Amino acid sequence: MTTKVLLFTSQDIGNDVFSYLHARADIDLVVVTQRTQRDEIYGYRATLDLCLEKGVRTLTPKVIDNAFLTEVEAMAPDLIVCAYYPRIFPRRLLRIPPLGCINVHPGLLPQYRGTFPTPWCILNNETEIGVTLHYMDEGIDTGDILMQRTYPIGPDETGHELYRRSMKLCADLLIDNFDQLLRGQLTARKQPAGGSYYNKIAPQYRIDWHQPRSEIRNQIRVHAKPYFPAYCFLLNKCVTINKASFIELEGYRAQGSGTICKVFDDMKFVVSCVDGCLLIEDYDMFPLLRPDDIALHIRLGNRF
Repeated sequence: MTTKVLLFTSQDIGNDVFSYLHARADIDLVVVTQRTQRDEIYGYRATLDLCLEKGVRTLTPKVIDNAFLTEVEAMAPDLIVCAYYPRIFPRRLLRIPPLGCINVHPGLLPQYRGTFPTPWCILNNETEIGVTLHYMDEGIDTGDILMQRTYPIGPDETGHELYRRSMKLCADLLIDNFDQLLRGQLTARKQPAGGSYYNKIAPQYRIDWHQPRSEIRNQIRVHAKPYFPAYCFLLNKCVTINKASFIELEGYRAQGSGTICKVFDDMKFVVSCVDGCLLIEDYDMFPLLRPDDIALHIRLGNRF
């Protein structure tokens, strides 16, 4: 028996889920996707290219309008799968497939609903990340839960690294439970009351050295390359920072927040914060300077 699946997706998670469904002889697959700015900026392979390469029918609507919904109704899919598709599904779309609409989300629902949960996990100093497979309803990530998993967040994991890993974990959760889903062997449960929503973080690029060092370090982790890094200014030069770690140093309070307290031979350096110090391990200075000129800026006592 063939199941007609309509897959709404994009980016890396889309490629993994598409490859799995396309390889199954019992799945009649149609894909709804689009190119995104992230594909171009960060070098992701667009799911659209993979679909075209495999000769799979693909739809690329800019909006979910009446014309598109009429086309989906004519297709009569048995199941709709959503894996990172940046549009809200209207009621009319949700009611089309008899097996329902399912979504996989990089957050441990009901916490971390919304479009950008992973950077907030770092900013909130979480030690683990959750992924959730759930039915879709008219709310945002509020449908009944089918399956969840949790994983530790690495102490040095950056925002980009966690995002990429969360996409892989989401794809794995969906793939590992897909057969049980088709057989009706997954038990759905209502989400607990409450929860939290997290959308795109407001720009927090400039470092305020008067903040606690854990907050500054998490800010640096979230924005590290290949994103636009957190930055500060030193002697009219912009310093972008990609990695910082905790270090203990006596006498830092006397220096004042944002002061270079120690410089190492490899030009790594220590900066004082209100409650401790950070070792700056990976950074760039703009305009670009020669190594000798960098040494003139990264000097004991200079202040950001």
